[in-house]
Formats: sequence, structure tokens, C-alpha cells
Amino acid sequence: MSLSFRMEEQFADHIPALKRFARTLTAAPEHADDLVQDCLERAIRKKSLFRQPSNPRAWLFKIMHNLHRNQIVQKRPIANSDELERIVEPPQQLAVAELKDVRTAMQLLSKEHQEILMLVAVEGLSYKEAAQVLNVQKGTVMSRLARARDHLRALMNGEHQFKGEKR
Repeated sequence: MSLSFRMEEQFADHIPALKRFARTLTAAPEHADDLVQDCLERAIRKKSLFRQPSNPRAWLFKIMHNLHRNQIVQKRPIANSDELERIVEPPQQLAVAELKDVRTAMQLLSKEHQEILMLVAVEGLSYKEAAQVLNVQKGTVMSRLARARDHLRALMNGEHQFKGEKR
């Protein structure tokens, strides 16, 4: 088995995580699927730039994030999504209401806060890996994550304070 085939096989292992992140970045599932496909195509074309022992998932997220930013600049219609509803099996009764509350609160967060929560809290990237994906400093990731968690917690507690607003 060639090194190239193994690398592409590794990329395939990360497709579910790529789809979740793409849905966080985009509004429509078809846009998310297109973003995943574009990301994988670019990764395969540029696989010679991947350096072992780097985390291939973080590298793929970085490619996706850059592609998404480029699409925004090109004015392609891409917006926000209901990611939490898509990644969780439909729970029963009370859990359904709680999930809707979390999804609604997530939508009230800034795009930066949604991205950082998805990368660190859902996808499990380290602060360093998330910083590389977002092209920011590790300290920026830590502070954004802390603010995002605070805002989400406040919204879940019924407070309507978010995006830096003061009561």
C-alpha cells in the first residue's frame, strides 16, 4: 500500500468531522457538502505540503477554514447552520427542548464564537491546533473560547447578554 493511498484513507476518516465543521460555517447542507468536497480535493492535491507528525484533522480544518474565507470574499452565499440538531440523534421530550435551547443560543453567538466552540468543544482540537486552523494566536483561542462559553452559559440561563453587550 502506497504512502499516498494511506494519506487519502486518513483524510476519509475525518469526513464526519469535516461535515460537522462545514455545517457550522455554512447555512445550507448542499453548501456544506460542497465545502467538504472542495477541502478534500485541495488536501489531496496539496498532500505533499502535509508534514508528519502533524494532526491531519487540524490540517484539513485549516484548509476548510481558508476555503470558506475565500468563498466569503468571492461573495458566495454561505451563512450559519443548525449544526447541533444535525450531529445529535433526536433525543426524547425534555432533551429535545434543551437541544433547541442550545441551538437557539448558539445561533445568537458571533461567528467567531460558534467556530471556536465547534473546533475545541465539539471536535476536540487543542488550543494550538485551533489557533492554526483560525490563523490566530493560542491566547486568542483561549480568550475567545472563554468568552464564547460565558456567552452561551448566560444565554442558557435566560440572560440576553451576548457579543460584548453590557447590562
